[in-house]
Amino acid sequence: MLRIIALFAFLATPLVAQDKEMLCNISGEIVQAAVDQRVGGVDEETAVKNVVETLPDDKARFKPAVEPLVQWVYTLEPEELTEEVATSYVLACLSQ
Repeated sequence: MLRIIALFAFLATPLVAQDKEMLCNISGEIVQAAVDQRVGGVDEETAVKNVVETLPDDKARFKPAVEPLVQWVYTLEPEELTEEVATSYVLACLSQ
């Protein structure tokens, strides 16, 4: 979790509200993609590669965030792997 906070500090400095919302929403999309990969039985290393490869060009600057976010998702308990993970993540991000 500390790596995720450090990542946000790096990506989020300085942010206006609109930029912060965009950052949080895109990060939430990455979290959901990681959840989908894990639920689908994909191993963590492959999930990182898959999520990076599916990021469109306009979101390429978020590639460094993929690995720590995927790693975080892979620490969650199986029963936590719902669509609510990404929603909760975005809300927590926005509250920072």
